[in-house]
Amino acid sequence: MRLLTIIGCAALGLTVGAVQAAQPVLIEGVKLVSASYRTDPAVDVLLRDGRIAAIGPQLSLPIGARAIDGSGRVLAPGFFNSETHMGLTEVNSVPGTRDEQSENDRVSAALRVSDAINPHSTLIPHNRMLGLTHALVQPESKTNLFAGTAAVIQMADQDTVINSAAGVVVTLGAQGSKLAGGSRAVSMALLRAAVEDARDYAANRAAVNAGRRRDYSLSRQDLAALAPVIRGDIPLIAHASRAHDIEQIVRFAGRNKLKLIVSGAQEAWRVADLLAERRVPVIIDPIQNLPTAYEAIGTRLDNAALLHSAGVTLLFTGMGWQNTHNAFLVRQSAGNSVANGLPYMAAINAISRNPARVFGVAGYGELKVGSAASVVLWSGDPLEMSSSVEAVFIKGEPYALQSRATRLRDRYWARYGTSN
Repeated sequence: MRLLTIIGCAALGLTVGAVQAAQPVLIEGVKLVSASYRTDPAVDVLLRDGRIAAIGPQLSLPIGARAIDGSGRVLAPGFFNSETHMGLTEVNSVPGTRDEQSENDRVSAALRVSDAINPHSTLIPHNRMLGLTHALVQPESKTNLFAGTAAVIQMADQDTVINSAAGVVVTLGAQGSKLAGGSRAVSMALLRAAVEDARDYAANRAAVNAGRRRDYSLSRQDLAALAPVIRGDIPLIAHASRAHDIEQIVRFAGRNKLKLIVSGAQEAWRVADLLAERRVPVIIDPIQNLPTAYEAIGTRLDNAALLHSAGVTLLFTGMGWQNTHNAFLVRQSAGNSVANGLPYMAAINAISRNPARVFGVAGYGELKVGSAASVVLWSGDPLEMSSSVEAVFIKGEPYALQSRATRLRDRYWARYGTSN
């Protein structure tokens, strides 16, 4: 029965981590992703106990380990998309499969996307088999400036949510103005009030519960959700596009000693020095260069390169209209950033090491001894769309390159063959 269970899981494209510990794996003769990987010497990489256990030439194959030929292939960290609805949406046209936003105006910052993430979403194996191993899952709001609390997930069959409070999302700019009643000034006034109220609530909770404090602009549960933000434990993730809006929120965060991440940031290059000085990371889509709104008139393809040159930490996402179903295409965005002046490893770091550090995913995103063995073996340059995934490991666990879509393809190919 044990053997049948393992075989059944493998046939479905599932790991057997719950049945037995991951087998050590030695990837032999592989190039490690770098700006000069084509001329770098090949090495062996040992994955054991969920970590990269050793890197070096001609490592010995441990007893019980499996060897993989890495000749002519490139090993990279699993990639990370920093703005998705992964696990929150399945079919865009079916409301019952969508949990990324709420119309309930009584819940804002307290909305935790981790409560709704579906670890069995068909989009997780789909993106995993194409090189994506991690994602930031962000909420949206139709009624409040604060959309809720974001989470980090790994594309694993178990322990999918690895950081349930990665940051609180707030919408500024044109959309924030709309949510606030039609003015950016009102959205900033509401943000100031929320931060002041959260700070007062945290310092006077007993008095609040006894009814001896003033009324607040947000509910108690929303103010409690903002507590780690005002303490500086987690970031405020502010969506803003226009340079002046970005400058406003950066200076506001500085005055209030808040950690800040700016998302969208189409005109961030205009205030790159300020972002670098205040150490504010940005989440951008490097492909986005069309001025789709007045607030993004200054968008340009070398936004990422200019920000990097100024010393700003980059986090990448992909093209907005396919940022969940095809979140793996963040590597295409990264590749385009290189074509527009960003150094190669800066692009790789923007979809691996940088988001891991910013969102507290310890030990992930780097190819070094001791790092998490969440890695992907590629047929060639992972930023070239012609390269394909040959193996995926998450914390040392191998995952089959299968999804619901590939199983359907195989089923009907077997049934009808090439005759039709």
